[in-house]
Amino acid sequence: MDELIEILNQWATRRVMVLTDTNVAGLYPQYFERLSSVFECQTMVVPAGEESKNTEQLIRIWNRMLDFEMDRSDTLILFGGGTVCDLGGFAAATFKRGIHTVSCPTTLLAMIDAAHGGKTGINFGHIKNCIGTVRQPDYMMPANLEFLKTLPAAELKSGFGEMIKYALIASPELFNQLCSIRVLTAETILPEWIERCVAYKRKVVALDPEDRNERHVLNFGHTFGHALESYYWSQGQPVTHGEAVAIGMVYESRLSMQHAGLSQVQFNRINKLICRFYDVPEWSEDLIKSLRPYLLQDKKNSSGELNFTLLCDIGNAMINNFIQIF
Repeated sequence: MDELIEILNQWATRRVMVLTDTNVAGLYPQYFERLSSVFECQTMVVPAGEESKNTEQLIRIWNRMLDFEMDRSDTLILFGGGTVCDLGGFAAATFKRGIHTVSCPTTLLAMIDAAHGGKTGINFGHIKNCIGTVRQPDYMMPANLEFLKTLPAAELKSGFGEMIKYALIASPELFNQLCSIRVLTAETILPEWIERCVAYKRKVVALDPEDRNERHVLNFGHTFGHALESYYWSQGQPVTHGEAVAIGMVYESRLSMQHAGLSQVQFNRINKLICRFYDVPEWSEDLIKSLRPYLLQDKKNSSGELNFTLLCDIGNAMINNFIQIF
């Protein structure tokens, strides 16, 4: 916390707002209490869950920042998981054309993915992350693995889905290590696994911060994954981001055999690991038809064609594969 206070002073911050959700606020109500002895501080709490990534909550945050009389030297601390990072990051990026943000991730998903890279946004019209921007957080607090011990099992599995993604696109060694897991717990997750995922994402984001080309590699599993999230959300049966991505990776690995040379043996290994932890619906024409309107809204598409990141092999991904699947 001393380092954070020093940084806030360097920014000439006077007012600090901590944005968190109902789950985190209940577990760690005093986590940033020390800041109140140096700065004017407020805490704002939004409902936990993906459903909070909407215009109503966004307007609530903007109004609260106005009432708090925040200016561009002030700071919003994003204290939570992917929802808080996306929603709060977008609010901060657009309020007075951008105020300082500090990210303090509390979920595995946020620690390895959502809190890094600067993608922010809200869902709109049942479309995942339809409205957003790219703006990097000004400071990232170190991952505190103690937070993982209070995560619900579903949220731990959600982050684990993204960890599998990093293994598949960049690290056969990490994939082999993940295959050895039989029961997923907070203690199962090794710090070096988190560090490896973050290091790879930072490397890719540095090459393509605006997500125009090279960064598409991080979207393996996400073309189907985002469509599945949107579809299940529209049906009133929401699934976590990581679970949807895990299912998407099975489907996109299937496409990889057909279009990128992934072997049957490697597909079987991927399928076995993912099906150990997630319920994967069987691929069917009816399912694909149900996903069609959401697949067509994917941000990577071009001229009406679906853009997939596919695997040539475990640890070797190929971006910008335009494929007709219906």
